[in-house]
Amino acid sequence: MKKTLITLMLAACSLSAAAQTERDDIISCYDYADVAEFKPDSYSRDVVVMVDQTVNLDVNLKKTVHQQMGQLLTSGDRIRIVPFSANAQGRYTDVTFDGTFDTELSNDSRNAMNRIKLNKFDACMEKQKTMAIRLVHEKLKASFHDSEQTYPKTELAGSLMSVSKSLFSDAGEQRKILILVSDMLENSDVSSFYARGSVRTIDPDAEFAKYSSTIPTDALSSVDVFVIGGGYLNGGRAYSSQSALNSLRSFWEKVIAQAGGNLSDFGTPQLLTDIK
Repeated sequence: MKKTLITLMLAACSLSAAAQTERDDIISCYDYADVAEFKPDSYSRDVVVMVDQTVNLDVNLKKTVHQQMGQLLTSGDRIRIVPFSANAQGRYTDVTFDGTFDTELSNDSRNAMNRIKLNKFDACMEKQKTMAIRLVHEKLKASFHDSEQTYPKTELAGSLMSVSKSLFSDAGEQRKILILVSDMLENSDVSSFYARGSVRTIDPDAEFAKYSSTIPTDALSSVDVFVIGGGYLNGGRAYSSQSALNSLRSFWEKVIAQAGGNLSDFGTPQLLTDIK
Protein backbone atom coordinates (compact mmCIF):
# COMPACT_ATOMS: atom_id res chain seq x y z
CA MET A 1 0.00 0.00 0.00
CA LYS A 2 2.90 2.36 0.68
CA LYS A 3 3.87 2.41 -2.99
CA THR A 4 0.25 2.97 -3.97
CA LEU A 5 -0.15 5.90 -1.58
CA ILE A 6 3.08 7.54 -2.72
CA THR A 7 1.97 7.21 -6.34
CA LEU A 8 -1.42 8.72 -5.55
CA MET A 9 0.10 11.63 -3.61
CA LEU A 10 2.60 12.43 -6.35
CA ALA A 11 -0.17 12.26 -8.91
CA ALA A 12 -2.28 14.65 -6.88
CA CYS A 13 0.63 17.07 -6.60
CA SER A 14 1.11 17.12 -10.37
CA LEU A 15 -2.50 17.96 -11.19
CA SER A 16 -3.40 21.50 -12.13
CA ALA A 17 -6.12 22.93 -9.91
CA ALA A 18 -8.98 23.89 -12.17
CA ALA A 19 -10.89 25.07 -9.12
CA GLN A 20 -8.81 26.26 -6.16
CA THR A 21 -11.46 25.21 -3.63
CA GLU A 22 -11.23 21.59 -4.82
CA ARG A 23 -7.46 21.32 -4.86
CA ASP A 24 -5.75 18.95 -2.44
CA ASP A 25 -2.16 17.87 -3.09
CA ILE A 26 -2.38 15.30 -0.29
CA ILE A 27 -4.47 12.27 -1.18
CA SER A 28 -7.25 11.96 1.38
CA CYS A 29 -7.48 8.75 3.39
CA TYR A 30 -11.25 9.26 3.43
CA ASP A 31 -11.25 9.03 -0.36
CA TYR A 32 -8.66 6.24 -0.44
CA ALA A 33 -10.72 4.08 1.94
CA ASP A 34 -14.00 5.03 0.22
CA VAL A 35 -15.48 6.60 3.34
CA ALA A 36 -15.85 10.19 2.11
CA GLU A 37 -19.24 10.47 3.80
CA PHE A 38 -17.42 10.63 7.16
CA LYS A 39 -14.98 13.35 6.07
CA PRO A 40 -15.18 16.60 8.12
CA ASP A 41 -16.31 19.71 6.27
CA SER A 42 -13.42 21.85 7.52
CA TYR A 43 -9.82 21.69 8.72
CA SER A 44 -8.33 22.71 12.09
CA ARG A 45 -5.60 25.19 11.10
CA ASP A 46 -4.78 27.08 7.92
CA VAL A 47 -0.97 27.21 7.63
CA VAL A 48 0.64 29.29 4.88
CA VAL A 49 4.38 29.51 4.20
CA MET A 50 5.31 32.50 2.04
CA VAL A 51 8.88 32.47 0.71
CA ASP A 52 10.40 35.75 -0.48
CA GLN A 53 12.08 35.06 -3.83
CA THR A 54 14.43 38.03 -3.46
CA VAL A 55 16.27 36.50 -0.47
CA ASN A 56 19.02 33.88 -0.75
CA LEU A 57 19.09 32.04 2.59
CA ASP A 58 22.06 30.06 3.88
CA VAL A 59 21.83 26.35 4.63
CA ASN A 60 21.14 26.81 8.34
CA LEU A 61 18.17 29.10 7.78
CA LYS A 62 16.72 26.73 5.19
CA LYS A 63 17.06 23.90 7.70
CA THR A 64 15.26 26.04 10.28
CA VAL A 65 12.28 26.47 7.95
CA HIS A 66 12.16 22.72 7.29
CA GLN A 67 12.43 21.92 11.01
CA GLN A 68 9.64 24.33 11.91
CA MET A 69 7.34 22.73 9.36
CA GLY A 70 8.22 19.23 10.53
CA GLN A 71 7.33 19.92 14.16
CA LEU A 72 4.27 22.08 13.42
CA LEU A 73 2.14 20.17 10.95
CA THR A 74 -0.30 17.59 12.26
CA SER A 75 -3.65 15.99 11.44
CA GLY A 76 -6.34 18.47 10.48
CA ASP A 77 -3.91 21.10 9.13
CA ARG A 78 -4.14 22.68 5.70
CA ILE A 79 -0.72 23.71 4.37
CA ARG A 80 0.04 26.02 1.45
CA ILE A 81 3.49 26.95 0.15
CA VAL A 82 3.66 30.23 -1.73
CA PRO A 83 6.86 31.58 -3.28
CA PHE A 84 6.27 35.28 -3.90
CA SER A 85 8.11 38.16 -5.44
CA ALA A 86 8.62 41.57 -3.90
CA ASN A 87 8.15 42.99 -7.42
CA ALA A 88 11.37 41.49 -8.80
CA GLN A 89 11.42 41.07 -12.56
CA GLY A 90 11.04 37.50 -13.74
CA ARG A 91 9.53 36.22 -10.49
CA TYR A 92 5.88 35.69 -9.71
CA THR A 93 3.54 34.44 -7.03
CA ASP A 94 2.28 30.87 -7.20
CA VAL A 95 0.71 28.40 -4.79
CA THR A 96 3.09 25.49 -5.37
CA PHE A 97 1.53 23.24 -2.73
CA ASP A 98 -1.94 23.12 -1.20
CA GLY A 99 -2.86 20.07 0.81
CA THR A 100 -4.77 19.04 3.92
CA PHE A 101 -3.78 16.43 6.49
CA ASP A 102 -6.83 14.34 7.33
CA THR A 103 -8.53 14.63 10.71
CA GLU A 104 -8.83 11.44 12.73
CA LEU A 105 -12.21 9.71 12.79
CA SER A 106 -14.48 10.31 15.75
CA ASN A 107 -15.42 7.31 17.89
CA ASP A 108 -18.99 7.44 16.60
CA SER A 109 -17.77 7.37 13.00
CA ARG A 110 -15.42 4.48 13.71
CA ASN A 111 -18.23 2.46 15.27
CA ALA A 112 -20.50 3.13 12.31
CA MET A 113 -17.94 2.23 9.65
CA ASN A 114 -17.43 -0.96 7.68
CA ARG A 115 -14.55 -2.84 9.37
CA ILE A 116 -12.62 -3.49 6.15
CA LYS A 117 -12.82 0.17 5.19
CA LEU A 118 -11.85 1.20 8.71
CA ASN A 119 -8.70 -0.94 8.58
CA LYS A 120 -7.84 0.56 5.21
CA PHE A 121 -8.39 4.08 6.58
CA ASP A 122 -6.24 3.45 9.66
CA ALA A 123 -3.39 2.03 7.57
CA CYS A 124 -3.55 5.06 5.29
CA MET A 125 -3.51 7.53 8.18
CA GLU A 126 -0.47 5.82 9.65
CA LYS A 127 1.45 6.50 6.44
CA GLN A 128 -0.06 9.81 5.45
CA LYS A 129 1.93 12.24 7.56
CA THR A 130 5.32 10.72 6.71
CA MET A 131 4.69 10.70 2.99
CA ALA A 132 2.80 13.99 2.85
CA ILE A 133 5.51 15.75 4.88
CA ARG A 134 8.01 14.46 2.34
CA LEU A 135 6.04 16.22 -0.38
CA VAL A 136 5.88 19.40 1.71
CA HIS A 137 9.66 19.40 2.16
CA GLU A 138 10.23 18.82 -1.56
CA LYS A 139 8.05 21.78 -2.51
CA LEU A 140 9.57 23.92 0.24
CA LYS A 141 13.09 23.17 -0.96
CA ALA A 142 12.13 24.09 -4.51
CA SER A 143 10.66 27.41 -3.34
CA PHE A 144 13.95 28.79 -2.01
CA HIS A 145 15.83 31.28 -4.17
CA ASP A 146 19.31 29.86 -4.68
CA SER A 147 20.93 32.13 -7.25
CA GLU A 148 23.34 34.97 -6.43
CA GLN A 149 21.16 37.42 -8.33
CA THR A 150 20.33 40.58 -6.41
CA TYR A 151 17.37 42.90 -6.88
CA PRO A 152 17.79 46.68 -6.78
CA LYS A 153 14.19 47.34 -5.72
CA THR A 154 11.91 45.32 -3.44
CA GLU A 155 8.42 46.55 -2.57
CA LEU A 156 7.82 44.08 0.21
CA ALA A 157 4.99 45.76 2.11
CA GLY A 158 2.77 46.14 -0.94
CA SER A 159 3.50 42.65 -2.24
CA LEU A 160 2.88 41.04 1.15
CA MET A 161 -0.47 42.76 1.65
CA SER A 162 -1.67 41.94 -1.86
CA VAL A 163 -0.74 38.26 -1.69
CA SER A 164 -1.99 37.78 1.89
CA LYS A 165 -5.37 39.33 1.16
CA SER A 166 -5.83 36.88 -1.70
CA LEU A 167 -4.68 33.85 0.30
CA PHE A 168 -6.85 34.44 3.35
CA SER A 169 -9.90 35.96 1.63
CA ASP A 170 -12.02 32.80 1.95
CA ALA A 171 -10.65 31.55 5.28
CA GLY A 172 -13.13 30.27 7.86
CA GLU A 173 -13.06 30.35 11.65
CA GLN A 174 -10.08 28.00 12.06
CA ARG A 175 -6.76 29.33 13.33
CA LYS A 176 -4.68 30.98 10.61
CA ILE A 177 -0.87 30.89 10.69
CA LEU A 178 1.42 32.72 8.27
CA ILE A 179 5.11 31.78 8.26
CA LEU A 180 6.90 34.52 6.36
CA VAL A 181 10.39 33.64 5.13
CA SER A 182 11.92 37.00 4.24
CA ASP A 183 14.54 39.56 5.27
CA MET A 184 11.62 42.02 5.72
CA LEU A 185 13.76 44.80 4.24
CA GLU A 186 11.93 47.37 2.17
CA ASN A 187 13.97 48.99 -0.61
CA SER A 188 11.47 50.83 -2.77
CA ASP A 189 10.76 54.29 -4.11
CA VAL A 190 8.86 54.97 -0.88
CA SER A 191 11.66 54.07 1.54
CA SER A 192 14.80 52.01 2.04
CA PHE A 193 15.79 50.13 5.18
CA TYR A 194 19.43 49.82 4.10
CA ALA A 195 22.42 51.98 5.00
CA ARG A 196 26.02 51.29 3.94
CA GLY A 197 25.48 47.57 3.51
CA SER A 198 23.63 47.07 6.81
CA VAL A 199 20.10 47.39 8.15
CA ARG A 200 19.61 50.98 9.23
CA THR A 201 17.86 52.02 12.42
CA ILE A 202 14.54 53.42 11.29
CA ASP A 203 11.87 55.47 13.01
CA PRO A 204 9.01 52.92 13.01
CA ASP A 205 6.27 55.55 13.36
CA ALA A 206 7.64 57.73 10.57
CA GLU A 207 8.13 54.78 8.24
CA PHE A 208 4.71 53.36 9.03
CA ALA A 209 3.12 56.71 8.19
CA LYS A 210 4.49 56.39 4.64
CA TYR A 211 2.65 53.11 4.11
CA SER A 212 -0.43 53.21 6.36
CA SER A 213 -2.84 54.51 3.72
CA THR A 214 -2.01 51.58 1.41
CA ILE A 215 -2.41 48.76 3.96
CA PRO A 216 -5.81 47.01 3.78
CA THR A 217 -7.29 46.52 7.24
CA ASP A 218 -8.38 42.96 6.43
CA ALA A 219 -5.37 41.57 4.53
CA LEU A 220 -4.25 39.55 7.58
CA SER A 221 -7.49 39.34 9.52
CA SER A 222 -6.93 37.19 12.66
CA VAL A 223 -3.69 35.74 11.23
CA ASP A 224 -0.78 34.83 13.53
CA VAL A 225 2.40 35.85 11.71
CA PHE A 226 5.83 34.31 12.30
CA VAL A 227 8.90 35.73 10.53
CA ILE A 228 12.04 33.76 9.71
CA GLY A 229 14.93 35.78 8.25
CA GLY A 230 14.26 39.26 9.60
CA GLY A 231 17.23 41.56 8.89
CA TYR A 232 19.11 38.80 7.06
CA LEU A 233 21.58 40.49 4.73
CA ASN A 234 24.45 39.51 2.46
CA GLY A 235 24.26 35.82 3.28
CA GLY A 236 24.32 36.59 7.01
CA ARG A 237 27.73 38.25 6.75
CA ALA A 238 26.57 41.83 7.22
CA TYR A 239 26.37 43.21 10.76
CA SER A 240 23.20 44.95 11.89
CA SER A 241 22.78 46.47 15.34
CA GLN A 242 20.16 45.27 17.78
CA SER A 243 18.68 48.75 17.65
CA ALA A 244 18.20 48.45 13.89
CA LEU A 245 16.62 45.00 14.21
CA ASN A 246 14.31 46.18 17.00
CA SER A 247 13.13 49.10 14.90
CA LEU A 248 12.54 46.76 11.95
CA ARG A 249 10.35 44.53 14.12
CA SER A 250 8.44 47.51 15.49
CA PHE A 251 7.65 48.72 11.96
CA TRP A 252 6.27 45.34 10.91
CA GLU A 253 4.26 45.02 14.12
CA LYS A 254 2.45 48.20 13.10
CA VAL A 255 1.93 47.08 9.51
CA ILE A 256 0.62 43.64 10.46
CA ALA A 257 -1.61 45.05 13.22
CA GLN A 258 -3.26 47.49 10.79
CA ALA A 259 -3.82 44.58 8.40
CA GLY A 260 -5.74 42.80 11.18
CA GLY A 261 -3.04 40.30 12.15
CA ASN A 262 -0.72 39.63 15.06
CA LEU A 263 3.08 39.45 14.82
CA SER A 264 3.61 36.43 17.08
CA ASP A 265 7.38 36.13 16.63
CA PHE A 266 10.06 37.84 14.57
CA GLY A 267 13.23 35.84 13.94
CA THR A 268 16.38 37.93 13.38
CA PRO A 269 17.06 35.82 11.52
CA GLN A 270 16.14 32.57 13.33
CA LEU A 271 13.21 31.90 15.60
CA LEU A 272 14.36 30.82 19.04
CA THR A 273 11.21 28.81 19.83
CA ASP A 274 8.99 26.43 17.91
CA ILE A 275 5.94 27.76 16.11
CA LYS A 276 2.82 26.52 17.87
